[in-house]
Amino acid sequence: MQTTDARIRGMLDGVRGATASDLAALAVIDRRERSARWRWASGNLNDRYSYISVGYGQGIEGEVIKVGRGLVWDSGAAGKRPDSILLTERLQSAYAAPVMAGQDIVGILLAGDRTKRSYGTPERETVTKAAEEIAEWIHDLI
Repeated sequence: MQTTDARIRGMLDGVRGATASDLAALAVIDRRERSARWRWASGNLNDRYSYISVGYGQGIEGEVIKVGRGLVWDSGAAGKRPDSILLTERLQSAYAAPVMAGQDIVGILLAGDRTKRSYGTPERETVTKAAEEIAEWIHDLI
């Protein structure tokens, strides 16, 4: 049987490949701290992502928590500056989906690219389905 770490890394590698993205990452929500922390990544430039802790409403992570659904981010969007993992990993575009356990958001799954691109419906569905699969065994993560 695979360890949880190996299972997550395999899932992230799969998301990255299926969406032709440069990065796939998973953040876990800490309800006590009211923040999200990136814990796993595939295709990352370095390990700085693991030091990022973002409060609700901040960064793409916080926006996903706030609105409760997947969000597309594009570096060309008016008034939007990259922050958190987007800046650390030099992403120009990304799609982030919530990982749901019942009615609660317990994590965020992100696919991102270091070039400007559009995350279409097939890529968004791939990330969303992976987030749903992760949700089935998320209790092992938190």
